[in-house]
Amino acid sequence: MSLAPETRLSLFFASENDSAVILLRAKRRLFGLFSWDRKTDQITDGQWLKRQVISESCALSPDGRHFLYSVYDGRMDQPAGEAYTAISKPPYFTALALFPATYSWSVGGQFLSNRLYQLADDVQARDMIDGQSELERVVKGAISKDCKTGLRLLNGRPAPLNKQQVEIALGRVTVAPTKEMDRYDTLNGALHRIASDGSLELIRDFKGLDFKPIRAPYDTRAEGDTSTDGWHPLDGETL
Repeated sequence: MSLAPETRLSLFFASENDSAVILLRAKRRLFGLFSWDRKTDQITDGQWLKRQVISESCALSPDGRHFLYSVYDGRMDQPAGEAYTAISKPPYFTALALFPATYSWSVGGQFLSNRLYQLADDVQARDMIDGQSELERVVKGAISKDCKTGLRLLNGRPAPLNKQQVEIALGRVTVAPTKEMDRYDTLNGALHRIASDGSLELIRDFKGLDFKPIRAPYDTRAEGDTSTDGWHPLDGETL
């Protein structure tokens, strides 16, 4: 029996500590999320999502506490449209904030700090949930005397960014890929550490895993996803 060619791992590293997130693509429309403590190699299983996650448009906050991910759903008959960007607490997909994309390719974003983030769909996207009180969104606006960068919070105040963060937010510089990836191998859905002699040390094999119903501990909705809960992007997809 051959390995399923769709099994794939994407790694996201926190820049301030040893935490990381593992995004598992088990099938085209089945993804799993896992937290990984690289200091101890402890991996915590999280939620599964029965939709297509765009791994190239995902990001992890510097402290590893928030995960920004993008989904292509392809269904126009649901409130979020065919594509959206969401923010969650790994290893869970349950959205704290969700932004329908104006166009299917205008998804994704980046963290400018542990508290501040920016979306690719800059001004147009609106938050359908508004539950992430810990974070603030940065948008581009007009340059003025009180805001020489044009980068503001949604309340109109200038965004509290340092020089490097401003350069990143304005797209003048890009964040260099982390060198941590050079220490690991993800071939065929198995996570290995690369030793100094080039040999591989297995950390965990993710092949053969499948959907499990897991509820995020911060999900305050009533059990059962009833019609009285109001629409949520993960209704029927993670439970």
